[in-house]
Amino acid sequence: MKLGILLIAAALFLPQSVPIHELAATLDGRYNSIHSWQADFTQIYEAGLSTRTESGHIFLEKPGKMRWDYQVPQKKVFLVAGDTVWQYTAGDRDATRTSIKNSSDLRTPLRFLLGHTDLNKELADLSYSGLEPIHAGDYVIHGRPPEGEAAGWREVWIECTSAYEIDRLVIGGLDGSRNDIRFSRVEPNRPLPKGIFNFQVPAGVLVVAGG
Repeated sequence: MKLGILLIAAALFLPQSVPIHELAATLDGRYNSIHSWQADFTQIYEAGLSTRTESGHIFLEKPGKMRWDYQVPQKKVFLVAGDTVWQYTAGDRDATRTSIKNSSDLRTPLRFLLGHTDLNKELADLSYSGLEPIHAGDYVIHGRPPEGEAAGWREVWIECTSAYEIDRLVIGGLDGSRNDIRFSRVEPNRPLPKGIFNFQVPAGVLVVAGG
């Protein structure tokens, strides 16, 4: 019984024995070697007393291409390709097209998924504090926007496995909201479906400008 307790304790506390800046650099090296990435995701968004849970599949190709296909509870698409961001919910009469420079979503740590990362420069006050991992043995990095950056968020936690696969991203908003995105069945460098980053406007749907 005592041995079991010791093994559990070791699994929980071993990740923090790695110096935080060394971990960030190792995670950079692992992630920057990946050119495409796909996974299932569950997104839990909390704001005030309300909580919204959605799930689907994400496709990513670096640099600068990302598609979130939401399936539950409602089908919708969030697509980043080149200089354009598309958003569309199944059944709506309009699809929104936004310039990437005007997209508030990409002024959050979601942008870390799109290109080359250098977490030691892109995050301030790196630490292991503030969030229990969802998987025993995972690392959890906590950071804040660098001083002087006009960010739409106040803190972020990045959880990764002992093999340096990102399996969770939690974003704390300036308004007190919390966006908890959990990845599963992660498949790096697997060939992506042809044309997955081309948005096809459904028949009868109008394209409107977002901002």
